[in-house]
Amino acid sequence: MIAMELQKGFYLIKIFHYIISGAFLLIAIILILRSILGIVRKKVYTLTDKVLSSAFIVNLYLQLIFGLILFSNLGSSLGYDYVSADGGVKMVSKRLWPIEHIVLMIFALLIANLGFIFSNKSQESIAKHKNVLIYYCIAILMIAYSLSSIYLF
Repeated sequence: MIAMELQKGFYLIKIFHYIISGAFLLIAIILILRSILGIVRKKVYTLTDKVLSSAFIVNLYLQLIFGLILFSNLGSSLGYDYVSADGGVKMVSKRLWPIEHIVLMIFALLIANLGFIFSNKSQESIAKHKNVLIYYCIAILMIAYSLSSIYLF
């Protein structure tokens, strides 16, 4: 009975993790396009841009929280044993991926936070757009690399 409830909770958290990932992707695309247009057309950095930047950061924090919950022993009790040596013995990349993924996600979050801070401290709109574009693209590339190692190989 407890195992069934645990399994439902695990899958619910996993679904939330996927939904937040989809929302993150949508926000990231919109934010990057707005930043490029802001630089090229010299547009003012508006409240919408700031809200999208905040949503980008909040999404990353939510991903981190749900990802850490999925990585914890909750998953190992349901057959997703990433933590122990027996859980990933079959393939080294699958054994090391959760650690690599978490570390890269934390660094991506750190870099995105730096971009958010630098864009808020900038006085000119073009500098704000450039900071968002540079730092958030680096964070997105780190996330894409982290995901590619498990889904492509």
